[in-house]
Amino acid sequence: MTSVAGVGEPPDNGKKFYSWIMNNENNPSLNGLDYCVFGLGSTAGHLPYYNVIGKNLDKRLKELGASRVLEIGLGDDGDCIEDDFDNWSANFMNLLGDDPDAEGTSIADGVSVAQDEAQVETGKPAKSQGDSPRVKCPGVALADDETRMISSKYPTLSLIPRKTDTVRHHLFKEDGSGSNPNSFYAKGTLKFDVIRNMHAEINGGESGMNEMEVMLSEYSSNKMCNYEAGDHLVIYPVNSQCVVEALLDNLDVDRHAIISVEGQPESYPFPTGLTVYETLSHCADLGALVSPNFVRMILQRKDIDYKAEIAHPRRTLIDLLFQHQRKLSLEDLLFQIAPMKPRYYSIASSFVKHPTRIRLLYRKIKYVTSLGFQREGVCTSYLSYKGDLGNQDTRKAHLAAYINRNSEFRLPKEGHVPILMIAVGCGVSPIRALLEERVALIESGRRLGSARLFLGFRTPDDEVFKAPVEEAIKIGALDDVSVTFASGDKDKRLVTDVLLDEGEYVWNHFESGGVAFVCGGARSFGAAVEDVLLKIFQVHGSLDYSDSEQYLRRLINEKKIMDELA
Repeated sequence: MTSVAGVGEPPDNGKKFYSWIMNNENNPSLNGLDYCVFGLGSTAGHLPYYNVIGKNLDKRLKELGASRVLEIGLGDDGDCIEDDFDNWSANFMNLLGDDPDAEGTSIADGVSVAQDEAQVETGKPAKSQGDSPRVKCPGVALADDETRMISSKYPTLSLIPRKTDTVRHHLFKEDGSGSNPNSFYAKGTLKFDVIRNMHAEINGGESGMNEMEVMLSEYSSNKMCNYEAGDHLVIYPVNSQCVVEALLDNLDVDRHAIISVEGQPESYPFPTGLTVYETLSHCADLGALVSPNFVRMILQRKDIDYKAEIAHPRRTLIDLLFQHQRKLSLEDLLFQIAPMKPRYYSIASSFVKHPTRIRLLYRKIKYVTSLGFQREGVCTSYLSYKGDLGNQDTRKAHLAAYINRNSEFRLPKEGHVPILMIAVGCGVSPIRALLEERVALIESGRRLGSARLFLGFRTPDDEVFKAPVEEAIKIGALDDVSVTFASGDKDKRLVTDVLLDEGEYVWNHFESGGVAFVCGGARSFGAAVEDVLLKIFQVHGSLDYSDSEQYLRRLINEKKIMDELA
């Protein structure tokens, strides 16, 4: 399984292997080796390089004598990669002689339901009703007979009665750390206080950008909090309370029952010792698409059109359960729901200028699906409700987050190197950090090379960070800025249009050893910029298309073009 990066490049962790197998004339014969390949790509990016790495590996393995046992699978993240993988993996499982839809067998080392029921601390098995087996669970089950549904496929969880009805806002221990072995948080996750959260625009509306500021002073001696321009703050969101409670109402167990630390199957995917409420709030992504196999179980049929029925209308677990009036056992839910993934946000400040705080820029995701349901982004919605009560109140909202080092996105160590910055929307976030750092360097007496900025926003109301840009120009950290608006202005233009107009400048910039930073939230923005660069290289560098591609690849490989794209 392999993805493709940039302009037909292998992923970072596969570059060494890819180079070895594709370019080594002394590769051994692979006669007797069975193989199959699944590629990860996107038609929304560089269409000529769609899944090119997977295709090349598939062809090369065949050339070396290996036996292809299954046609290559091509996953398209520009459409519905879940459906692509589901269809391919069904053929793969059939190849192995395993039925992916087989029921009645646990995924935990073949533990049967009957065997696993012995782990339930609160009682003995009761008679099953209908198709769902049941287990006696006093103090936990909501039914009058004190039984609850369990799964016929997944191991039975050990639950103990509630100790409190308090729901924790975070999963840290009492000392504030979240790095204990049973923690859901990654190592280095800390509790950061939110000291400011406000609209970054005057007339941005509900889809406008917001700026948040978190405090680092409590961890001033912690080197993990020393960040650089280009780094990320990685945030663990919490699900919307109304969505969590709607799902809890679908279950037949007490929402504050505790998933015991002892006696749980090894395959259980979440931390133990949490209540059911806390697990669904913090550990499960209730806004994520439901996996194809989970959909089949809920709808009780195998013949689903996942792309048309689930992916494109963005139907969530709550949609499916309520629309089809389905009830789930706790086990069927927790063993199949997608885990909550932390979200990466580019830091919008420089440690040189703000060593005790981090600034972020985010836009609340809110839209209506093709079925007419309103959706909100899990994390941006969570961030938007993180309030600041002002200096008169000592209480602070907080985030569970850690700093991710992004060494692939850095200002040149040689200050004289000219830089070109290209950004749209929330992509201005890391650009602001770079500008702040350049301002601080100039104020410290450093001499820097030229810098030019191309910015694009939806509308004039969407424009943010005008003051930092003007300050950078005033002090000499930025030589020029071009701002464009996609709509709401008489001169509607895209950043890529301006780049093309400035093609000669862009060509000379790279020829003189300059570097470029490309930042934006749109999936296809990076591909659009690279397509424009290819045109510029052909027109102003007198290169043919093939040589333009090679020139672009060299710039990327030599870190002369760095990107920060969602």
